[in-house]
Amino acid sequence: MFYFSWLSVCIVLAWFVFSFLFWRSVRRLGIGEDTTFDLTFYATLVAIVMARVGFIAFHFDLFAGKSPLLFVALWVAPGLSWTGAFVGAIATIVFLARQYKVRLGQILDALVFALPLSFIIGAVGTLLDGNQMGKASTLPWAINARHPIELYQMVGMLILSLVFLKIASVAQRNKWPYGIVSVWFIFFYSLTMFLIEFTKESRVYFGHIAPNQWVSIAIIAECIGVLYVRGGGREFGRSLFRFVKTNLKKVGDHIYATVSKRRS
Repeated sequence: MFYFSWLSVCIVLAWFVFSFLFWRSVRRLGIGEDTTFDLTFYATLVAIVMARVGFIAFHFDLFAGKSPLLFVALWVAPGLSWTGAFVGAIATIVFLARQYKVRLGQILDALVFALPLSFIIGAVGTLLDGNQMGKASTLPWAINARHPIELYQMVGMLILSLVFLKIASVAQRNKWPYGIVSVWFIFFYSLTMFLIEFTKESRVYFGHIAPNQWVSIAIIAECIGVLYVRGGGREFGRSLFRFVKTNLKKVGDHIYATVSKRRS
């Protein structure tokens, strides 16, 4: 019997979109085609494995006492973990960047351009298949009286994408160190996913929070360590604060000028 899954279709489409955007971003930096292919291929391979491993680890009660063959039988016990895939892909990129002697910061910065759209496509597939269950909600936009998790994820990623694409252009113009923008992007991405997880039903909790949230906490802590151990976090924070302050001032001045003109 043939089973059609929107998630499977969207995962394949998301991979093609990610691969193209990632390739285009690193090509501008002068990184070779062979290196780009290896980074994409092995990161994808590890991401697939870790997506399944993460799902099994977070839902081990579904597999306990059953045949180990069930671990790989996706058609019998479907389930993948985006968090596991994300961690596996990042770890692979970090490892291979050192092996190929390319700047890790450049590779990570390419994720800011490649990751958001592919993530949104994957979230669309999850929404169409109904793979995630939100907690009960009385909010007016709730679907079937439950939080629309995928919509939260898509909106969150869209906002992060727009903000950090602007920040990336400022960073390029002002020649900020490679990798700073991507680390902050991963920080705010993990924080966003951590908050959204509160509206999602989970089978397992550790200390009143879900396993995905513990992973997000670990990633956030790692980002803070990278930013401050390498000495770039404080400088970037000041630059980001000045950037936000300047733009808020422009908006405020524009509103004030508009209101004053109407009154006169």
